Amino acid sequence: MPIDEFNKIDEEYFTTTLEEDFYFEGDLKTEQSLIVKGIVKGTLQTSGLLVVGPNSTITADVRAKKLQCFGKIIGNILVEDDVYFHSPSIITGDVSAPEITLENGCILNGRVTMKK
Repeated sequence: MPIDEFNKIDEEYFTTTLEEDFYFEGDLKTEQSLIVKGIVKGTLQTSGLLVVGPNSTITADVRAKKLQCFGKIIGNILVEDDVYFHSPSIITGDVSAPEITLENGCILNGRVTMKK
């Protein structure tokens, strides 16, 4: 079911889509919404919505306004608004956001901080 939800995302809404063959190592920062389908290592920051695809592996500290995760994140996550972890997301790191949703089947190994 979650993969179907990912496939329903309208990519026209996003300024940037990093495809499955994309590999980046370093500091990635954008002001726009972003879909990551590939691999990112280092740091990842966006002032908009970040969507992590089901085949993605993010080994980075992540900062975003909003986060929708379908894949794997290894690193600490700081989100201004809300985080939604779709099954079968795997998160290894601390998560800080005012609102967090975990679907059944997700794995989260880390501390969770929720502040308004």
